[in-house]
Amino acid sequence: MIEEGRARIITEGVFYNSRMKFCRDLDMVIFSEIDSAEYLDALAASGVRGIRAALEASKQPIFNDLNPKAVEIIKRNLELNGLEAEVHCMDASILMRGRSFEHVDIDPFGSPATFIDSACFSARKYLSVTATDTAALCGSATNSGLKKYGAYAVKTDTYHETGLRMLIGFVVREATKYEKALTPLISWAKEHYYRVHFCIRKSTSKAGEIYEKVGYINFCPRCLRKEVTAMGECRERCECGSKFVMLGPLWLGELKQSEFVTRIYERSEGKLRYFVEKLKEEVEVATAYNLQQMASRVSERAPPTMEVVKKLREMGYKASKTHYCGFCIKTDAKVGVLAEVIKYLS
Repeated sequence: MIEEGRARIITEGVFYNSRMKFCRDLDMVIFSEIDSAEYLDALAASGVRGIRAALEASKQPIFNDLNPKAVEIIKRNLELNGLEAEVHCMDASILMRGRSFEHVDIDPFGSPATFIDSACFSARKYLSVTATDTAALCGSATNSGLKKYGAYAVKTDTYHETGLRMLIGFVVREATKYEKALTPLISWAKEHYYRVHFCIRKSTSKAGEIYEKVGYINFCPRCLRKEVTAMGECRERCECGSKFVMLGPLWLGELKQSEFVTRIYERSEGKLRYFVEKLKEEVEVATAYNLQQMASRVSERAPPTMEVVKKLREMGYKASKTHYCGFCIKTDAKVGVLAEVIKYLS
């Protein structure tokens, strides 16, 4: 017997990832804040997330898993928690092609890529996506990223920023085929996974406008400079003379809706509140830098992260720590300015 949140479940050999409890805890706060009743747990396994959604966020869960053993366990877990719900044993893509749902959640073991097209087709108001194939997204496995997500990346000094933006970029592009504009309500990178919750607007014009926030980050492996370019733009060389590596297409827009994250912060407690505070305080720029690697480029020791952030703000730049790395910052300052700040503070 496993107790998680208000749920009590059995697994009996069906997949249950205890390392994702923090994610599910945060999801329950998020689910409580969004205005949907129906919730599809499309790859449900033990059913723990959907059961918690019913008990803790007053959702009407619908469960699906291709594994008949998982379906049997979900039914037993529903009974164990005094709940009744639809339970399907289908290929998730086929289920989503045949029916629309208010809120679709894609939480696979590995890549969500094969399910995203059908999920975008099906979801009406909200779409939640988890990816654990971080190597394909962050640039450690470039060919895998190309095949799954249709985007090019190499590993940079702030690879989680790349990975999260590649995932979002892929999902929003898929949705535009169905005249749907998806924007992130909240997103994060943590440990071995990326998680994004999208809100959906059905609109031909808004779907077209999504591409104003999709583009490329030009990355210089020599000096770590990063420059944002829109779709159709191209910059070949960095100011230091090296050739840029073009990463993308990526999502260049906001990783969160500030008012929504503030509400999540106010609902949260303990470790969740501490983590959401980091998300809340992050500035909305697409360029991030690893201070340790930057400092090594200028033969200095990396100063404390908040000292760098404070100095950049005093100079009129946007700057903040990142939620995924204690010695990384996000800023709209150019790499030369950042190098000078590091030298000044060292």
